[in-house]
Amino acid sequence: MQRRKTLLVGSGPANLALLTCLKERGSSVLDSLEVLERRDSAEWHPGIAFEDSMLQVSLFKDLAFLRNPASPFTFFSFLRDKELLYHFIHTNNLYPSRKLFSDYLVWVSRFFANKISFGKEAVAVRFHEKPSGTQTLVVMTRDVSSGDVSEIEADDVVVSLGHEPYIPEELAVDSGRVVHSNFFLSHANEGMINANARVAVIGSGQSAGEIVRFLLQHREVSEVIVVGRRHLFEQTDDNPFVNDFYTYPHSLKFAELPLEDRKRFLSDTRNTNFSTVTKDVLKSIYDLRFEDQACGRDRLRLFPYTEITAAKRLENGLRLDLRGIGGRPDSTTLEIELLVCATGFSNRRHLSFFQLLQPRMEDADVVVDESFEVGLDQMPESCLTGPRPRVFLVNHSFGLRGPTEHTLGGLAERAAVVAKALQDGHVLQPAQGRPETLPAAWPTGNSRVETK
Repeated sequence: MQRRKTLLVGSGPANLALLTCLKERGSSVLDSLEVLERRDSAEWHPGIAFEDSMLQVSLFKDLAFLRNPASPFTFFSFLRDKELLYHFIHTNNLYPSRKLFSDYLVWVSRFFANKISFGKEAVAVRFHEKPSGTQTLVVMTRDVSSGDVSEIEADDVVVSLGHEPYIPEELAVDSGRVVHSNFFLSHANEGMINANARVAVIGSGQSAGEIVRFLLQHREVSEVIVVGRRHLFEQTDDNPFVNDFYTYPHSLKFAELPLEDRKRFLSDTRNTNFSTVTKDVLKSIYDLRFEDQACGRDRLRLFPYTEITAAKRLENGLRLDLRGIGGRPDSTTLEIELLVCATGFSNRRHLSFFQLLQPRMEDADVVVDESFEVGLDQMPESCLTGPRPRVFLVNHSFGLRGPTEHTLGGLAERAAVVAKALQDGHVLQPAQGRPETLPAAWPTGNSRVETK
């Protein structure tokens, strides 16, 4: 069995931010560390990386800047390395394209190429008692290409699995013609998107809006149909006061609130991130529709307050049965060539991964402390008096840490907290103890590290 002191599960933005922080600090944790990633690269949502799709957060909320503005791993460092810095400055834009930000993440990942194992999926984690009586963790992995299963022993495991694209079961009738929005560009059959095609998009959020804009702007499809259970479309509330919610300091305040207050806050602020579309995308859709109408046609059909009750595979397409919700009892049937499901993501992969550890839960969330260490009520007895294995969870504690947890907003500062916990090593205290968390040290003039 292979052994690593530290395993990182997932090479998305959260764990990339952690790697950059460890590197900046010259941490010995990197000496025995491996990153397990089931994908074949660190690309970020390539299936919706449209040319005109922009980030919804400021470029300053990258992997490192808010933790250490002098870091060699900031978005500015990437631009400078690519000889794009001056050109980007002259765009007068604080919100880079999603494609450019994805390129930035890939650029960062290449500094850690010897640490990241692509095509290697982490399946489960369990306790393991060594002959000496001490406890470690064992992570079961699967090679994505061959299917071979192996195990790796580790003392610390940091989990950031990402969220699984969700397609309602009743709609998953044809993998070639039913596509999740996250894979739209990479999986949609080009032959289905032509001058005679009818494409349906289900959903009312940002991804749905960007795909509708793309279809109207770049594809001469005959009809773009949008189906949503709510009003179509609602604008994202992104005023400066709202943006304050998407910061790491706010997540600390949120974590101190009682459960009911946290749930109320998340409900009240849904229109800041869920089932809404940014103003620029809505303006583009409206303008493109007007251009159609001025030419005597209207390719955009909206079905608000409507649900799809059934989908059936046809020889050359799909048939959808639609029904109004609430006071809209009307129903209709549509025949289409492609169905794009902008139906969000399931945040449950980590629950399956942790199942054997029986983590502490609160209102369907895995409980984490200030260092993002997972609470384990079933810790083996030998861990209560000696060094113990630790599991950390990032990007999956929405109900405990607030809206920042599912966005890029708190990446840099959260990485500093986890990096400090890893560097401090095993602590001699009961499993239920809450390790002290200190702010990241502000960089000195000599804090910049060489990465090449």
